[in-house]
Amino acid sequence: MDEEYNKKGYYVLSVTPELAPSNKGLPFVFQVEAIHEEAEASPTPEVRLPQRSREKVDVRGFLMGLLRKGETPALALVLGENAIVHKDVEVSMGSARDRYRVDQRRVSLANPGAVAEALAQVVEGPYHLVALIRGGGDPEDLKPLDGPEVWNAVASCPKPIVVALGHAADTLWVEALADEAFPTPTALGHFLKEVVEAVEREREAAKLSDLLERAQEEAKAARTERDLLKERIRRLEQEPARLVQEMDRLRRGLALWRGVALFLLAAAILLLLARG
Repeated sequence: MDEEYNKKGYYVLSVTPELAPSNKGLPFVFQVEAIHEEAEASPTPEVRLPQRSREKVDVRGFLMGLLRKGETPALALVLGENAIVHKDVEVSMGSARDRYRVDQRRVSLANPGAVAEALAQVVEGPYHLVALIRGGGDPEDLKPLDGPEVWNAVASCPKPIVVALGHAADTLWVEALADEAFPTPTALGHFLKEVVEAVEREREAAKLSDLLERAQEEAKAARTERDLLKERIRRLEQEPARLVQEMDRLRRGLALWRGVALFLLAAAILLLLARG
């Protein structure tokens, strides 16, 4: 602080905190709106977000669980009366669009009470996930979606709820209350597509694992059969050797008996000659 500044006394900055897009907690950025002398500064209104009625849901894991079981996740899109932003969601889903049931609930997004009522109504329907979506535009147009009525509706929502409001640069307090927040509706569509692709990769990996296990079992059976064949070949190879040994034994036995017979014949001749 320079000397000239000190002579004028203290000054107060009027700032507006905003949520900064991040995957790590809830960081804030501050936008300077005015500089006042200390006596002129007005108290900054305190932002008090409602308490959530339940713990946050892992939306990715929740949807993957449904898809793993072969179910079709049902998604309710709450959007403006004349909005076409649902096309951004569905186009970015690509081929994964057929894996979801997507219905629309249209309401005036400029009326916070109507938005809160619409959210309360759709959770009574057969939906797994609720999404409050709006395209970008004038930041002032987003303010009705970032007030107490909508906050309370999101915080008390008994089903998983996500928000995708405005352009990537727009951040709202309601995003902190949802189970998941996306910078744009297009980003929501990409997320839904990635969930389907992740489950498909799991299934492909499981198929490959099964094929590998079967291949290993077949290779083991082939090795066993190979060992049995080798043993049979070894035994067959030994058969001629045993036959030769047996023939040699018989020859030796025959030669011995011939010798004995000749000896006995000679002895008998000698005895006959001796008697004669």
